[in-house]
Amino acid sequence: MQTALFIGLGSFVGGILRHLTGLLVKGWVETTAFPWHTLAVNLAGCLLLGLLTGLFERGFALHADLRAALTVGVCGGFTTFSTFAGENFSLFRQGAYGLGITYILASLVMGVLLLFAGYALSTRI
Repeated sequence: MQTALFIGLGSFVGGILRHLTGLLVKGWVETTAFPWHTLAVNLAGCLLLGLLTGLFERGFALHADLRAALTVGVCGGFTTFSTFAGENFSLFRQGAYGLGITYILASLVMGVLLLFAGYALSTRI
């Protein structure tokens, strides 16, 4: 239960950071149809998760609950895309290239298709 609370607090911080980063990027970039703010958040989250993963693997000592708060909580609350990228990173490092590619394609293609399906379903309710 303690770990879940740490993750929840991290998610709270990550969500706020996502919002603030989005506002910051929107202030820097001219308004266009391209979602620059989301791209910036996703890429920053991937960089942060990679940095944390590398530090933890190299012996940077933190209590397991704090690690979870930073990775699952802050990074996950900031952007779930970083988790998606991290899972693919793990698959590729294990040599499971087919699974990694399958996961990427299934997530992207099925995610967009299911969004359309959910939208279509909402018009029938």
